[in-house]
Amino acid sequence: MTRVLITGASGLLGTAVRQRLEGTGHTVIPCHHNKNSGGERLDITSAESVAEVFARTEPEVVVHCAAIPDVAQCEKDPDLARLVNVDGTELVATQATRIGARLLHVSTDWVFAGDGDGGYRETDSPTPAQEYGRSKLAAEQAAGSALIVRVPLLYGLGSQPRPTWPAQVLTKLARGEEVRTDDEEIRQPAFVDDVARCFADLITLGAKGIVHIAPQEQHTKLAWSRLLAEAVGAPTELIRPTPRPHWPTRPLRATLRTDRLAELGVTPPRGAAEVADTHRASLADLLTT
Repeated sequence: MTRVLITGASGLLGTAVRQRLEGTGHTVIPCHHNKNSGGERLDITSAESVAEVFARTEPEVVVHCAAIPDVAQCEKDPDLARLVNVDGTELVATQATRIGARLLHVSTDWVFAGDGDGGYRETDSPTPAQEYGRSKLAAEQAAGSALIVRVPLLYGLGSQPRPTWPAQVLTKLARGEEVRTDDEEIRQPAFVDDVARCFADLITLGAKGIVHIAPQEQHTKLAWSRLLAEAVGAPTELIRPTPRPHWPTRPLRATLRTDRLAELGVTPPRGAAEVADTHRASLADLLTT
């Protein structure tokens, strides 16, 4: 099996990818910025740190999940966004190339402006509308010959390593609190375990180029919230529309087509409705946490 180094291994996606790869027999080298997270301490903004860890651990594949995904933080501090998302990616890509490791770089649907009808293909030209998207597009370019994987809004079904939208919604409903969210932005919520499975398949296939990973089922956050509540019999009357944030600039419909995923024979992530139906018990647990 393959030796795989994961940057950002304590994050939502990094954790799921680690579990998936370890479960299928790969040797995983988890790397974290926080020295107390276990695994390897890795500062992707330090050339010395990246060179030392890569030389010592000798991975055959690198899955680069580490990034600043906070859109508002990137807008407020574009220099930090570039340092981590762009310069950090360039350092990772340089060292991966130096030791002959394949690189899978994680990007985002927000490299597209999302001001049209959506349905972006891998061959479409990105036009990001905010600092986060611009930094992630520049990171794609810095990643060189890496496999670029663009993903949409990710979520898990628990509260670890951080609560995602299902936990936020159902925890509020359990407390009798309102859930205020927009009914405008069209998203493709992707269950992180399904995305990790796709990653494992792409690594096995030795895929190259750009690949979109997303379910084709689409929802606004309001519709998704009601779907989650209905799945566990929680009250939906507390879920109410509110205007979407207009800062930073957010795509209205940055939806992804998955043509290449189909060409490669990889099953896309399930839609939010199927996940909710299959994992009712896990969602119900969120009502009591």
